Amino acid sequence: MVGIHLGWHYLYTRRYDQAIEQFHKTLELDPAFPQTQRYAAWAYLQKGMHAEAIAALRAALSARERDPEIEGELGHALAVAGRRAEALAVLERLGHLSATRYVSPYSVALVHAGLGDRDQALAWLDKAYAERSDYMAYLTLETMLDGLRTDHRFAALVGRVGLTGR
Repeated sequence: MVGIHLGWHYLYTRRYDQAIEQFHKTLELDPAFPQTQRYAAWAYLQKGMHAEAIAALRAALSARERDPEIEGELGHALAVAGRRAEALAVLERLGHLSATRYVSPYSVALVHAGLGDRDQALAWLDKAYAERSDYMAYLTLETMLDGLRTDHRFAALVGRVGLTGR
C-alpha cells in the first residue's frame, strides 16, 4: 500500500505531523489494517500523544493477536506514558510468549528503552545484533531508541552493524 509507505518515510524523516496525516488518509481506505495503526502509533509517540499511541497499538494488536513486535512497541509506549507496571507486564508476556514462538530481542529492547533502562536495552540490542535481527538496519532511524543515542555503547553498536550514526 503506497499510502503507508509514504507515511513511513515521513515518520523516519521525523515529519510527524505529515506522517500522522498520511496514516489517517490510509486508515480511511482500510481502518483495520494493523500496520497503519502501528506506524501511526510511532508518530503519536514522538508527538507526546501517548493515549493515541497506546490505543492504536492495542487496535493493531487485536488484529494480530500475540504479535511480539507490536507487544514490544506497546510496552515501549506504556513505559514512556509513565505506566511502568503495565510495561513490566508486557515484558512478562513477552517472556511467556517466547516459550512458544520466536520473540526478537529487539522487541524486548524497545520496552527497556521506554523504561529508561539503558543497560538492559543495550544488552537486548546486543542480542538482536548477535541474532542478525533485520531491525538492526533501522538502528540509526528508530525513534523509540532516541534515548540511547548519547550512550557510547549505542554508537559502538551502530558501528558494529555498519551504519553511520545520526
